[in-house]
Amino acid sequence: MRAGERRRDPTAVSGPTGPRFAIGQGTVNNGNSSPARRPIFATMRLMVIVDGETYGRQDGLGTLAALAPWWEQMASDRVLPPVFGELLRAQADVLANTLGEPTPEPTLAALSDLGRRVTAHVRATKQGDDVVLPSSLRLLRRAADSLRSTGALPARTTGEVVRVNSSDGGVPKRAVPSARLDVGGVVGDRQVTRFHHGRPWQALCIWSAEVVDALAAEGHPIGYGAAGENLTLRGIPWDRVRAGVQLRLGSALAECTLFALPCKKNAAWFVNGEFNRMHHERGPWSRIYARVLEPGEVRPGDVAILEPFAGNAG
Repeated sequence: MRAGERRRDPTAVSGPTGPRFAIGQGTVNNGNSSPARRPIFATMRLMVIVDGETYGRQDGLGTLAALAPWWEQMASDRVLPPVFGELLRAQADVLANTLGEPTPEPTLAALSDLGRRVTAHVRATKQGDDVVLPSSLRLLRRAADSLRSTGALPARTTGEVVRVNSSDGGVPKRAVPSARLDVGGVVGDRQVTRFHHGRPWQALCIWSAEVVDALAAEGHPIGYGAAGENLTLRGIPWDRVRAGVQLRLGSALAECTLFALPCKKNAAWFVNGEFNRMHHERGPWSRIYARVLEPGEVRPGDVAILEPFAGNAG
C-alpha cells in the first residue's frame, strides 16, 4: 500500500459492476479483469484480537484449517441467498490473495484446497494471520446473518437447559448448579490441551439430551456431560442445530459454529469404543461448538431458545 493510500475494507462486498473484494496489498477486481496478485506480508503475531475474541497462534492456525468445513456446514441443505455466494467468493478472494494467486471459482472444493495451503503458508512463514483471520471470521458472521435475514434458518423453537457441565480438564464434565458464560466459554471450565480446543468459536460445546438418551438406549454407557459438552439441552430439534443458528441460553446468547469432531478420549462411553457413533456424518447425533455473542448466566431449568429472533414454529 502506497503512502497516503486509504486501506480498503477487507470484508467489503459490492455489486457486479463495482469492486467485489479488496484486502491488504491485493488489488481491486472490477469485474472486467483478473489482475496479478501480491501476497500479504504481515508478521504473524502471538495474539490476534478479532471483535473482542482473542486468538493465540495455535488458535489462528486451527481456525484457518476449519474455514472450509465451516462454510460447508453452514451451506449444506439450505436455500442460500445470492449474497451468500458473494460472501463465499469474498472468502476465496481473501485466501487466494494471501497466497498471491488469482481467485479460483469459489467452490467448496476450491475453498478446502485454499484453506489447507493458506494454513501451511501461515505456519511456515508466520505471516498474514492478522489480515486473513479477522477478514474470514467477519465474512462467516455476515454469511450467518444473510441466512437469518432471508429466512433460511429454522423457526424459533423453545426447549430447556437440562444440565450445565464443567471440569478442571478432561472428560467427563460434572454437573454444576449454574455458570457464567463469556467469550471464553463457561467460566472456570478448562481443557487439558488446547491443540484442538479452546478457540473462541469453540467457547461452548452443546449437546442434545434426546441424543444422549437414544445412545444410552442403544446400550452405550453414556450420560450427560460424559462426552464433554458444557450444556445439555432438551426440546430443541437436533437436526436444526447447525452452523449459523443462534441459541438463547439463560441470559446468554450463543451462535453455533462447527460440529465437534469425536476423539478417542470419548471411547469409554461407547460399546466397543465406537466413538464415531456421534460423528455428524452419521446423522444428527453430533455435539456442536458455539461462540458466545452476549455473556450471561445459565442454570438447569433455564429456557433454551433456538433462533430467538425468528418467528415462532408453526
